[in-house]
Parts: sequence; structure tokens; C-alpha cells
Amino acid sequence: METNKNINNPIITEVPAKKKPRQGVNFRKDGYLLRNITSMQKLLPYIFKTRTESLVYSPEQIDFTSAREYIKRKNKENPGLNLGTFHVVIAALVRTMAVYPYLNRFISGKKIYARNYISFSFIVLKNIGGKVDETNAKLYFNKTDTLFEVSKKIQENIEYCRSNAAKDDDKLMAFVSKLPSPIISFIVFTLRKINDWGLLPKSFIDTDPLFTSAFISNLGSIGHGALNHHLYEWGNSSIFITMGNINKTTVTDSEGNTSNKSTLDIVFTIDERIAYGHYLVKALKHFKALMKHPEKLELPPEVIVEDDGM
Repeated sequence: METNKNINNPIITEVPAKKKPRQGVNFRKDGYLLRNITSMQKLLPYIFKTRTESLVYSPEQIDFTSAREYIKRKNKENPGLNLGTFHVVIAALVRTMAVYPYLNRFISGKKIYARNYISFSFIVLKNIGGKVDETNAKLYFNKTDTLFEVSKKIQENIEYCRSNAAKDDDKLMAFVSKLPSPIISFIVFTLRKINDWGLLPKSFIDTDPLFTSAFISNLGSIGHGALNHHLYEWGNSSIFITMGNINKTTVTDSEGNTSNKSTLDIVFTIDERIAYGHYLVKALKHFKALMKHPEKLELPPEVIVEDDGM
């Protein structure tokens, strides 16, 4: 086992021994059933049955001073790069999940699963005939993705969402919304049951943005602060993240000297059933360290950790 001894730089964390692939029957297309977990973890979904009664909020003020200067420098060095705050946050999240895989767990049918992909969903605003409308974006990432690869995927997907292309999720919602109310209720009830049984087809999971590692709302892009947001009972996302504005903060050190820092407000809403508190705190510290040193995201991760609950 490799362990990072430098507590001030938690970029490399403990690396558990690789586990064999999951054993037994598993019908889910988006995850592996976790069997190598504690008895308490197995019982939690029976005691706390919904995400709503299992959520915890973690409002954070992220030091964004270095990251802001880094973004300015990179955009100046590479015209057309268009690197932004959102790209750095997503890249840091991808890297954190590559090292802290419990964050990518979810509960379905009172069972805990390890998701077999990393994806993030968010709302994209688009202008249609002078009217602002919303559409969902769902992006898939590799654990080895660098900041620039993440940025490219985000920009390409946003351009696609703002085009006139007919997206599968929009077409599906438009079709179902025209059906009589009893039929809609029956469809939703049936899909919930099929999801609990782990029998949803991959095509449906790929289409629905709420079957994702985390849903992210960039409220700072419309001039608003970060908010406490609930978790959705539909789908299987265990994390919701809201991003707020970048603010200037005056900091005073122990000697009375003052300095200005840029801070980014972020609120994490997490289903506490996916991991113990000490694990979530370590993962958050890792995320903060990456945000403070975004240059570490230029290269693939030195270590990738697999979920040892399989």
C-alpha cells in the first residue's frame, strides 16, 4: 500500500490493492453491486430509504486565487482555449473521483452500487427566437482525462446543446408530456420499479441526465450565489453541486498583514449512505488541493483507485 506522507499536499492518497471483478449476477448496465462493504452500509438503505432523508450539505469557500491567475495565463498563452472556472471545477471533480471512487457510488433498490463510468450533468441555457430556454447536458469522462481534455468535451457539448439539434432527452420528454396523466403516472411508476430491479436498458440510462455521478448547477454564471439544493429521487445521482460567484476576500495573517484573495462558493449536497464521513472529508480536502493547484490537472493522474467494495 502506498501512502502519501505529506498531509499538506493530499494529491496522492492511499492505494488499496486491486480487487477482482464483482462476482455473481448483476443486471445493471450502469454499476456493480457492492458486496465487500460493512453490515452497517448494507443496512443503511433500508433504514434511510430516500436520498432526501440521507442528504448532507457541505458549503465551502474555495481559495480560487491561484486558479484564477492560472486561467488568465493559460488563455493568454493559448488563444482560443477559452478555459473557464467551470472547466477547472469539473476537471478537479473527475480527478477526485478517480482517486476517491466511493463518491461515484449510488443507491438503487436498497442496494449500493459502484458506478461504472464518470459523468456530470448540468443545465445549458440557449436562446431560441429571443426566448431563453433550458436543456440538459450529460458528459462522460475518463479517469485519466486532463484539464484540457475536460475543457474540450465541455465546450463541444455546450455548442451541441445550443444548436438546433434534437437531443434524445428533449424528444423523450416532449413525447411523454403529451400523454394522458394516468399513462404518464403508470410509465413513471413502471420505470421506478424497473430501475429498482436493475433492469433499465443502457439506452435509457444514457439519455436521462439524472443517472449521473453528479448534477452541477453553475449559478455564478447568472450572477447568483451557491445554494443548498436537494438530491433527486429520480435517477441515481448521489451528489448535487451548486457553484456561486467568485468573490474578493480580505485575509489577515497571524502578524496582522492583510491580503486579497479570490474565493469561489460551492455547496455540495451528498447522499451520506455512499461513504463514511471521514472518507468524504478526505475527498473534499483532495478536491480543494487540486483547485488550489490546477496545474496538476494538466497531466493524467499518477494513481487511479478502484472501489474496493466490489
